[in-house]
Amino acid sequence: MNTKKYKISDEDKNTLFERTNTKIGLYANYLIIFFIFLSIIVVFLDSIPSLNEKYLIYFFIIDFIISSIFLIEYFYRWIRSSHKKKFPFKILNIFDLLSFLPFFILVIIYGVGTYSIFVVFRIFRVFRIFELIKRINIIKNLLKSVYKHRIEYISGISVILIILIVSSTIVYFSEQKWGDASTFNTLPNTLRWAIVTMSTTGYGDMLPITSIGKIVASFLMFLGPVVIAIISSITVIIFLETSKIVQFSKRNNICKNCGSNNRDKAFYCSNCGEKLKNKIPKI
Repeated sequence: MNTKKYKISDEDKNTLFERTNTKIGLYANYLIIFFIFLSIIVVFLDSIPSLNEKYLIYFFIIDFIISSIFLIEYFYRWIRSSHKKKFPFKILNIFDLLSFLPFFILVIIYGVGTYSIFVVFRIFRVFRIFELIKRINIIKNLLKSVYKHRIEYISGISVILIILIVSSTIVYFSEQKWGDASTFNTLPNTLRWAIVTMSTTGYGDMLPITSIGKIVASFLMFLGPVVIAIISSITVIIFLETSKIVQFSKRNNICKNCGSNNRDKAFYCSNCGEKLKNKIPKI
């Protein structure tokens, strides 16, 4: 019987942290996700001045432990990868490296005692959130669907940009006759106003005075909900597609060992002979 095989990279097969079809791999994956969220919480708490002054040393210790874990996990995946030369240059692996490397560089340069210098490290800790893309399957499937519909997104965004640029240019030149009294003093500032107006936010700091400016503003306010509806419809399609992918993976009898798709009522994999999730009836 011909079965459809789902491609699993050598890195996924050999790396403990990527192989979530085993208990130890699943628990290791959950542990990494826990440390990612803990790191993000620390970033937010560290930004509060009162907490930063009082618990700075504890934030440093937590950062040191988490960074050390990410360091070990990174090099473990690199050693087990079958494409060692390409591994450091993959975009998600670059984000992984940026999430812990600056911390150790600062420790080496300035020493452990100078805690205040680690405020520079804050921005790099945010990169740890990109680890979730690899850890949570629903996010990976969503990104794949977004990439599949990238032409629709690019087309929609291009139309929006054209409308914003044209409308902001018209308003800018129409408001110039008021001279210094006009708040539309530069094209970038006018473009910001057009974006705010189209999104129906309306800060009220910039108001067109001319009739042309008011007409364009009304047009943008009317067009805003229409544009949001179009982009939302594309997003809904992507979420539905992602949901189907998840349901398909749950419904089909996929072998955890080789990734082959088997009959729903099969007890052993037709490709490798591995025991499947279905219970064998007692005779």
